[in-house]
Amino acid sequence: MQGQKELSMQNKLVKNSIWNSAGMITYFACQGMLTFVIAWLSDDRENVGNLALALNITNLFTAIALYNVRAFQVSDINDEYTDREYIFTRVITCVSSIIICAAFVFIVDFTFMQRMIIICYMVFRANESFIDVLHGIDQKHWKMEYAGISLAIRGILMLTVFVIFVWLIDLLPAIIGMAVVTTLVGILYDIPRTKKLIESTVFSAKKMISLLKRCFPLMIVGAMGIAIPTFARVSIERILGTEAIGAYQIVITPLVVIQICVTMLCTPMMKVMANKLKEKNKTDFVKIFLVLFAVIVGITLVFAVASYFLGEWGLSLIFDESIRPYAYLMPGAAIAGGLIPLLWFFSLVFSTIRDIKGLFFGNLIGLAICFATTGIFINTFGIIGANHVMNLSQGIIVLCLLIRLFWCLKKKRELFE
Repeated sequence: MQGQKELSMQNKLVKNSIWNSAGMITYFACQGMLTFVIAWLSDDRENVGNLALALNITNLFTAIALYNVRAFQVSDINDEYTDREYIFTRVITCVSSIIICAAFVFIVDFTFMQRMIIICYMVFRANESFIDVLHGIDQKHWKMEYAGISLAIRGILMLTVFVIFVWLIDLLPAIIGMAVVTTLVGILYDIPRTKKLIESTVFSAKKMISLLKRCFPLMIVGAMGIAIPTFARVSIERILGTEAIGAYQIVITPLVVIQICVTMLCTPMMKVMANKLKEKNKTDFVKIFLVLFAVIVGITLVFAVASYFLGEWGLSLIFDESIRPYAYLMPGAAIAGGLIPLLWFFSLVFSTIRDIKGLFFGNLIGLAICFATTGIFINTFGIIGANHVMNLSQGIIVLCLLIRLFWCLKKKRELFE
């Protein structure tokens, strides 16, 4: 009987991994193509920089929308909070993220067009974040085919609309079109299917407030992790200009493949790790962590080496000769690009073991280093200084969290006893 249960669990895991991987690959590939499209079709070079600015600024406020709840939600095996409470909490965080983002862009010195582009892109990201909570419900019920199909449909429609509007009109209408079509997919596809999985109609405003309070430190940690690459990249625009951040964004866009690989590997495994924790199976928990950690590091190194030898050839093949001088940025950017999903993986692990304090202080150390050194590195080394900042800051966080995790596994015996 136990063997049949384990076999059934393995089959579900494989099926979920395939669906999730297919959807993730399609969605992130289409999202990565946005930079290529604007570089190919737009006559205005600043449009590339403005899209890059919107991508990086909204990353920070998306941390508010997501509230870093997904890992907490999926690992809530005892159903401490209902699905409806997770959903309505996400509505609050998504609306708040748009309002705070709008306030930020009108306080900071941006052009009117940059402000409109950033706000509209934030609406798109908020919709993306709302659908994420529905996918958390799908994941808990082992129905990741819903999420995979949704991601694929949204990715294809998003890219199609973006290409048409950039070609015929301009960047801002293209972003508005993306927001509209992805919202329609959420309404017409995701909500009806996820609604069938929601077992309880119970909804408590008091528990919603409790969930917001409990996950607030997680949100702060998520924002801190995102703040490092965001601050480093936006500082390129502030110090060196809009075209400089546009060139950097073009260079790092192919490296989104690292994020795709890591996300599709780790997302299905988080429920497995939560189950191992519930079963008090320390050996398997550590084994899964070490394998995933090694795979993420391995993928990052492969891309760093490949970009060192093939980066210049690849960029000049895809774009015109004007981007060739920036190819030297790729190896360092590959390492920085691998550290971002590695820290996301750590965030999932620490959320599962409920050690928010360790996660917070590890990220705080890295963020402090980032703020202290970004201006110095970019002014001294130019655009590549952003790579140096991210690799130094995020590398120190990884080291701190590794030490903290193994301390928890050794000292917090209640986790596995």
